[in-house]
Amino acid sequence: MADEENLTPMMIQYRGIKEKYKTEVVFFRLGDFYEMFNEDAVEVSRLLNLTLTHRANQPMCGIPYHAAKIYIARLLRLGKKIVICEQVGEIPKGGKGIAERKVVEIITPGTAVEAEYLDGSRANYLAALSITKGKAGFAFIDVTTSSFRATSWPASKMAEFFGKELNRAAPRELLLPVSLKNNEVVKSILEGYGTISVSYYPDWDFSADLSFKKLTAQFKTANLKAFGLEADSPEVVPAGFLLDYLEKTTNTTLPHVSSIRIYCDSEFLIMDDSSRRNLEVVSNMRDGSSQYTLIECVDFTKTAMGGRLLRNWLLFPLTNLRQIEDRQTKVASFVDNRTLLDKVKNDLSGILDVERLAGRIAMERAHAKDLQALRTSLEAWSRTKEYLGEYDFSFIDDDNSKTICGLIENAILDDPSTSLTDGGIIKAGWSEELDHWRSVHDNFNQILSEYEAEEKEKTGIPTLRVKYTNAAGYFIEVSKGKLGSVPAHFIMRRALVNGDRYTTERLQQLEQELNESSTKILELERDLFVEVRTTLAKYIPYLLQIADEIANTDAACSFAQAAIEHNWVRPEMEDSSHFEIKDGRHPVVENHLPTGEFVPNDAFLSAEEKESSAVPAFALITGPNMAGKSTYLRQNALIALLAQTGSYVPAKSARLGIVDRIFCRVGASDNLAKGESTFLVEMTETANILHAATSRSLVIMDEVGRGTSTEDGLAIARAVSEYLLDTIGCKTFFATHYHELSRMEHPRLKMLCMDVLEQNGSVVFLRKVKEGVTENSYGIHVAKLAGIPQSVIERANTILAHIQALASDNPILLDDIPAKKESQSAPQMPSTPGLFSDEEIIISEILSTDTDNLTPLNALQAIARWKKALSGL
Repeated sequence: MADEENLTPMMIQYRGIKEKYKTEVVFFRLGDFYEMFNEDAVEVSRLLNLTLTHRANQPMCGIPYHAAKIYIARLLRLGKKIVICEQVGEIPKGGKGIAERKVVEIITPGTAVEAEYLDGSRANYLAALSITKGKAGFAFIDVTTSSFRATSWPASKMAEFFGKELNRAAPRELLLPVSLKNNEVVKSILEGYGTISVSYYPDWDFSADLSFKKLTAQFKTANLKAFGLEADSPEVVPAGFLLDYLEKTTNTTLPHVSSIRIYCDSEFLIMDDSSRRNLEVVSNMRDGSSQYTLIECVDFTKTAMGGRLLRNWLLFPLTNLRQIEDRQTKVASFVDNRTLLDKVKNDLSGILDVERLAGRIAMERAHAKDLQALRTSLEAWSRTKEYLGEYDFSFIDDDNSKTICGLIENAILDDPSTSLTDGGIIKAGWSEELDHWRSVHDNFNQILSEYEAEEKEKTGIPTLRVKYTNAAGYFIEVSKGKLGSVPAHFIMRRALVNGDRYTTERLQQLEQELNESSTKILELERDLFVEVRTTLAKYIPYLLQIADEIANTDAACSFAQAAIEHNWVRPEMEDSSHFEIKDGRHPVVENHLPTGEFVPNDAFLSAEEKESSAVPAFALITGPNMAGKSTYLRQNALIALLAQTGSYVPAKSARLGIVDRIFCRVGASDNLAKGESTFLVEMTETANILHAATSRSLVIMDEVGRGTSTEDGLAIARAVSEYLLDTIGCKTFFATHYHELSRMEHPRLKMLCMDVLEQNGSVVFLRKVKEGVTENSYGIHVAKLAGIPQSVIERANTILAHIQALASDNPILLDDIPAKKESQSAPQMPSTPGLFSDEEIIISEILSTDTDNLTPLNALQAIARWKKALSGL
């Protein structure tokens, strides 16, 4: 960077501002451009593909100020913070010196309020985490909607809870104390989260006393007991810090934030982050988008508010039976009356984001088009409520809506300007003073004509004329022959050869009014608009209630539309451990298959023992790859999740008890950057399930133990199965390739397998679940389907035949396997044994032998066979 003495005054000014905002991107206004310099220019030019230039040997890039929102939105999505620095003073007279500039706005990913910066279907959360007296507090707020939540957990369980809550809230910006900067658990979770803006602040900023005062001042209460908080509650610190950060960043008050919702795990169905990702509830595991996810199947919402609420329902499934049934009843009212559903959906299509419009009004960011959008939305909702009331829908009183709509309709133009500096906002008739100044501006020629006629009549001079020149302005011209009739109130301006020019106090007043009219109009329109917006701000609580009504109706309609389109049914919910599904289907897989192609399957488990006989709580599922085991596992978990959101489910019928947690361990990937192999990730997820599952949980597990040796994996899979059966006793679907597990016996265990049809040497996967055990994995058939070369397939079949024969009374030794045929052009290689040595095969057979059911004769025969096989080594 250049030395201070070599910098221009403008760059010195820039450096002074940048020094205060070292981690933000400074947009520095120069004429019609926002310019960035030095490290900001280098980074932004790379991120936005802008041309990088130089000024005084310093990197520089710029964007037009009128297109700034497009570029700011892109930077915010990349997790950047933007500082807007505007020119607020004039250039000194004589052109010497520079205009004053100062920061007028700070825009961060979690504090952005403009529609251009936001995703309408998702909340825009700003979050904070802190640790106080051994407890972690986590709070998050969407300043655009006033949604404010907080929770806490023991600091010792940070690894379990932080990732779960972070991914459930999905904030765009996170604020942390410096003391957590090197916390390994926090670092690890953030590394796997994706794009997020993370900022660290001194620990003393996370003050319990200051946060308590900030919250009570915001909510206008003496304490926080009404919100379930005490002064020393761990949620207080991050929540108070969020409010302080928002006020400083947005440079405005937050009157719409009037409460905070404290929640705990017991209120909702709990899913850890791994399970939510594996089930692909709101984002897929391929690219993180909503394609091929559960939300894609159920999101038919027509409003941004409804879309956000629906997403929230899927991330926070209910555990309260009454709440679930209430939501189901609302959905059913639309499923059972499709004419009503179509009518409501049509009306909802005309409703804009009332929730965020209310937020912008509260923060004094709303423009005139926002107010008109609010009016049309309220009018549409009022029409909808009129006929919904006939179906026992309960809504708040509508008088406020009429008042709000009347105010906007009478005050604001139908197609107003969005700028307070351009005029064109206030309707005629709203303000007498504004109408006067508009009349002066728009009808000045007529006013002058009337004045001229008035003076002609008074003076009796018919040739009197009111004229204008750039040099003299407006004046009255009287010809030489009529100078004797000039009255006393005429003021001489200039004598000419053919006549004289005069002015009057009235003409001077008219000219002054004309010169002032444009400025007066803009000032009055701005003041009148602010007055209207301030009046509307008094209705913010009402508007947020209306937004909630719209969102709930829209989300219920969305669930109803999904039920109709996908042929789903209303599940029978009960407070039990029952889990019975008839002809269940995977909602996502079925959604992307031709109609009728998906093969449905039943499921029946219960964690409750009956007096006469034990009801199975654990289903052990065997079967080959590609036969549909994983699909079957996931569909049962997704059906349970959907049911507890209040949705209908993809099945012929379903009777389901409330589950407190869903665990889904179906495949894992390694994390080499953290030194974690696939098997370690798998075991970590399995450990979490065994520690956290309860008797009311639903567990689905696939291929536990496959990441290690056969013996280790089999031992782990069996031990995990026994622990789930005997110690936890929860409902479990357990898929495995270890056929040896099918020899387990337990009164709560039932065996299921994937049906396979073998015909004329070919294999057909029927994707149907049936009772029993499958011994064949059909791995070579799957390899063939995958396109493995035919020579490899043939060799594999030869080796498989040998391995299978080895366990028979007349084993074929490895030496008897025909060597692979080599092409004539290839060099001849000596015959080599197959993929497995005799020792490995025999050891595997010994380990898998069921000694408890082996007769003495069978034991002697087995020993003789093993001895014969090993004698040639």
